[in-house]
Amino acid sequence: MKSGLTITSRRDEPVQILKISGYLDGHTFVELEQHIDQIFKGGSNRLVIDLSELTYIASAGVGVFINAQHLARKAGGNLQLVNPTQSVREIFGILGLETIFTIHATVDQGLRVAKR
Repeated sequence: MKSGLTITSRRDEPVQILKISGYLDGHTFVELEQHIDQIFKGGSNRLVIDLSELTYIASAGVGVFINAQHLARKAGGNLQLVNPTQSVREIFGILGLETIFTIHATVDQGLRVAKR
């Protein structure tokens, strides 16, 4: 049975780090979208998203990442994706998103790039 989406957040100045767990689909994407919007409205423009516990992603979830990347760049920042599960990485590969997003193996690697 599908579970919902869990979002945890922490800061490593000047970067906001999100860890998302569970299912990112047509029912849960709005929660992540609103969370990210609040981060950018709060003045942050550097975001690392840890995907190590995201077990499923649908097209609506992919759209959240595309929009977040757009918002980050527009604000002079960046978006780094980290450690996707195998199933999520496969979806990214099928959709050709690995050429659009920078995907890192660890949060520390994502942080180093985000802080530049």
